[in-house]
Amino acid sequence: MLRNRLTRISAALCTLAACITFTACTATSEAQRQATASKPPATDCTAWVGADRNAMLPGYLLPRAQGTTGNAKGPTVCVPLLLTANQPPESYAGGDYHISEFTADKLKARWRDCKAEAACFQRVNAQIQRWLPPNKARATRSTGTVDPSGRIDPEGQVDLRKIRRPAFFAKAPYREGIAEAEGRTYTVEFTVPPDAFERIDLKKTAPIKLRGWYLEGTGVDDGKGGKVRALALMAPGGGGQLTAIQHPDEVTLRTDAKTGKTESLKFPNATTETMGQRWWRENLHALNQAGFDVLAYDRRGEGLSGGFSDTNTLEQGEDVFRVLGQLENGRGLRMLTPSGDVLEGNAAAGRLLAGMKANEIPLVLGGYSRGSMSTAWAMTSNYVASCTFDLPEVTCAAPRGLRNIRGAILLSSFASGAGYVGDAPDLADRNLFLGGMAADHHILFYPTSETLAGMHRWPAAFFGKGLWDRAESLEGTVAAYNRIRGVKEIVLARGPHSIETWPESDRRYLRERMVAYAKTVVVGGRTVPGLPRERMWKDFKGLVATTPDSWEPSSRPRTMEKATEQ
Repeated sequence: MLRNRLTRISAALCTLAACITFTACTATSEAQRQATASKPPATDCTAWVGADRNAMLPGYLLPRAQGTTGNAKGPTVCVPLLLTANQPPESYAGGDYHISEFTADKLKARWRDCKAEAACFQRVNAQIQRWLPPNKARATRSTGTVDPSGRIDPEGQVDLRKIRRPAFFAKAPYREGIAEAEGRTYTVEFTVPPDAFERIDLKKTAPIKLRGWYLEGTGVDDGKGGKVRALALMAPGGGGQLTAIQHPDEVTLRTDAKTGKTESLKFPNATTETMGQRWWRENLHALNQAGFDVLAYDRRGEGLSGGFSDTNTLEQGEDVFRVLGQLENGRGLRMLTPSGDVLEGNAAAGRLLAGMKANEIPLVLGGYSRGSMSTAWAMTSNYVASCTFDLPEVTCAAPRGLRNIRGAILLSSFASGAGYVGDAPDLADRNLFLGGMAADHHILFYPTSETLAGMHRWPAAFFGKGLWDRAESLEGTVAAYNRIRGVKEIVLARGPHSIETWPESDRRYLRERMVAYAKTVVVGGRTVPGLPRERMWKDFKGLVATTPDSWEPSSRPRTMEKATEQ
């Protein structure tokens, strides 16, 4: 038994080390082929992008009609995108550059070099200090600022009855579909340890409470007259707060009529606590209506949940397995049932998960923006290895090996690692910043390239993102997609990182495809049904051409002549 365990640990370490160094991993040649195939062709035009760039970006001249490609005659439009900043030197011969050069170890080493130069240290350390807890997201716990109902002290002993439930959103002016799930919703509270920054830097020892909702489902139609009970565990984006109010008439952006520049509006205001939460709840409701049990909770340090630090996505990925275990064994779990009973410990154990164990119920792990980072770490921990990249001494354990995790949903993803940061001025120091956060403050924020290195072990993945997503370039998303060997799909829109700014038609299509994917992977399908012909693609430019001719409003071309050929 001991020999078998040592073999599994050795295999896990091989995956992380050998795939990165390209010395002993069987996926090496395939990864190199994919890296070459994923390289985008030269752009041929530039176009103005408002949110959230306010800049001219390179792009491709494409036919105006949705989904047409090639040399079709007729009007064209320049479709812009944000490309990758990090490019290998011409003489580079170290394998896949975006994996080999952006490991946790190499990012920390670059930070040590930066610290030795006064100007570099001063510039980058200012960015680090801005993001150290309590950072901008932590400073805006907004739930309860518009309507005092639902406001709690997240660090105290919380009365779960005071947390807003789906029925709250039935009233005017909200009228949200999630209200329909009131009768099958449990308010849940989990107990997790402080993260490395809290333990080492702040000397905190008290446990943290994570709070949210568990929506019971009726089972996913298996296409054979039966139902499959399955759980979608969904992680929000940075600043996301599950029960925060969003007024249906609220807008996210304001564009100056004279300059054409767009700025993001600040929240909370008089009618909205946090922007984007209405869209997030629509996603949860759609999955639940499709038959899924759905678990969603606020991340540590935000909204309903306790904790001081909210940026260590590696730790948040480990939380996935902690909450699953507590749903099964009840240790550290409290819940408010739909009938109003409060259960905890043994009384709550096994009440949910459709009566199955945590390693039995089919699972889909999903996340938006920062939630995609924690999801990527959870998938890595399960299929590759669990490593303490946020600690001074890195140790790795064998993969958790839950075979019931059927796939990942990555919205506005950053799962391909630090090597695929977008080419933008405000991201110029991002890799030094990430190395400094990890080395000096024990916070693993953006994933390192270890997540991408192990994606060939993931069973399935779904990606949804904007063409000028500031977090991960489209090249990074394609690199991740190419490594997935099972069911996979990419849905793109002509918009930025923040999906709530996209046109409603694009948000609706993304949600429909996401639900179709989730249903497919839990019932064992091999392809997601219903993909329109115009959304199929064979190469990078063809993928960009799958976007419909709908735009985030501040970036919509005023005339077709606005595009400038290069």
